[in-house]
Amino acid sequence: MGSSLIWLWLVLVTLFGGALAAEPLSIDVTFELGVGDTVRLEVLGQLEMSGSFPVGTDGAIDVPYAGRVVVSGFTLAGAKEQLEARLRDGYVLNPQVVLTVEQITSKLVKVTGGVVGPGEFPLTKKHTRVSDLLVRAGGLIDPSAPSAELFRAGADGARVVVPVDLYLISKGDLTADVEVLANDTLAVPPALEIFVDGHVQKPGSLPFHDGMTVATAVAAAGGLSTTALPAKVKLLRGETQVLINLKRVLQGKDPDVGLKPGDHINVPESPF
Repeated sequence: MGSSLIWLWLVLVTLFGGALAAEPLSIDVTFELGVGDTVRLEVLGQLEMSGSFPVGTDGAIDVPYAGRVVVSGFTLAGAKEQLEARLRDGYVLNPQVVLTVEQITSKLVKVTGGVVGPGEFPLTKKHTRVSDLLVRAGGLIDPSAPSAELFRAGADGARVVVPVDLYLISKGDLTADVEVLANDTLAVPPALEIFVDGHVQKPGSLPFHDGMTVATAVAAAGGLSTTALPAKVKLLRGETQVLINLKRVLQGKDPDVGLKPGDHINVPESPF
């Protein structure tokens, strides 16, 4: 590579290197690095020692010119001290280190079932409880869900099921708020739902609860749109279809109709 190209490459790295790097994760001060995580190391004034480094199976990262430095099992503050101590040992006179986490693969948990955002989440602090995990998953679809199950590997490799009392957790019972471990799966039962579509303000699924009726479901869907025909609302339950005059129901002239999980309400369009 010619000297001019080398100079251009260095300029581009200087200008855009930070933008191209992965965004650092927001982690708690108690988080401890583990094997497989990726850190971003910035040694001020030492571009050749800076970069993104994975934590190897030996728990260390490979710092250019300084060799392997163990960071696994340390918080960011502790790992920073480890790195600065190594660099002071004959490599950099007064090292100033900035260390951030780009990716966590050593401590992942899954959330499935009746939550707003199921998926896989990194444990960003040393002690994470079920309530913390539910917040990160967007919360329960059905806030009245009574229980869940936590699946984890036992000492002999067999799967262990830990019951979780969501009702007690919602009441602030810390003894019920189980601590989550890496590789756990929190399984929340799928929420019971009903469906409202057609000419309502917010068509879609709604969490079912005892005492739910056609009128309350339509109200929870934002109410009727200006183009709705409330006199011919359809309630679909399996193979059965029932025609409901919601206009008369809302006027108190007809009784409201109770719902069951899985019911489907369709509000047609007015021809006028």
